[in-house]
Amino acid sequence: MINIKKIKPMFTTIVTTMDKYEEYSITKGGIIDGSKAVGSLKEYQTVIAVGSTVRDVAVGDVVWVNPKRFAKPKHTPGSLKDGVITDNVTESYTFDVIKLDGKDCLLLQDRDIEFVVEEYDETEEAPPSQLIHPQKPSIMLT
Repeated sequence: MINIKKIKPMFTTIVTTMDKYEEYSITKGGIIDGSKAVGSLKEYQTVIAVGSTVRDVAVGDVVWVNPKRFAKPKHTPGSLKDGVITDNVTESYTFDVIKLDGKDCLLLQDRDIEFVVEEYDETEEAPPSQLIHPQKPSIMLT
């Protein structure tokens, strides 16, 4: 086994970081944003290396990757309800991943990049401690 330190992607290949959300994303109203769950891939990544024919994307650029391009429908057996068999369709995401200097990185094509972020401000999202947790479980009767 070898520990790859640096690579030169071929043609239209781009290597980016594989940053994930480390804590829940909470809106100003205190609602958890389910699309940004802990451990899910962030939409924006930093470019680590680019192939020789990639245009308009450079090492160090922050790029927007559309994870929906990697969604694969997965069919799971449904149930018989009212005489109709239903099919449960869920989405799973399949990314090409390469380990570079001990860290997981995304192996993308230039068409997987939606756009390059040219200017941005980093903002902190509300910390998870602002969630309201009940002291003990209770049942409400109506």
